[in-house]
Amino acid sequence: MLATQANRALEKSSKRAGISLIETVVALTILAVFVTGAAKIIIASQKLSDKAREHYAAINIAKSRIELVRTFEFGQVDNFLEDKVLVNASGAPDVNGNFRRTTTVSEVSSNLLEMAVTVEIRNRKKLAFTGEREQLRTFFAEYLTEESSVGGGVSPNSI
Repeated sequence: MLATQANRALEKSSKRAGISLIETVVALTILAVFVTGAAKIIIASQKLSDKAREHYAAINIAKSRIELVRTFEFGQVDNFLEDKVLVNASGAPDVNGNFRRTTTVSEVSSNLLEMAVTVEIRNRKKLAFTGEREQLRTFFAEYLTEESSVGGGVSPNSI
């Protein structure tokens, strides 16, 4: 009788050990699924963050170019024309730059110019410029004085 009770206790403990092993495998499988999903989300958010950082840098490159031109006289704006110049994230020319800047100027009227700065972003996987870009436009005006205007202009004292 004592031996029978010992055998039953042994059978129960061995059955329980088997269930524990199955539970452990199931738990690890569920954990693996969740960890894989979390890893995919982290990788996707990292890629999105990198892309946003590149577009932010491209906008700053264009803004810096426009602000640089603003420090010069109206007649010197044409000196800043450029076509597909490779630049780094600071906007400085760099043959290994991840950005390509183009600056165009068009005449709207005799005293008004429109400037467009386009910054293309290099695709890091393909190592080529594949169409991602940012573009900023602004206008530059030459202020008319009484002597330079055809109709006489506005005198500062007439206001």
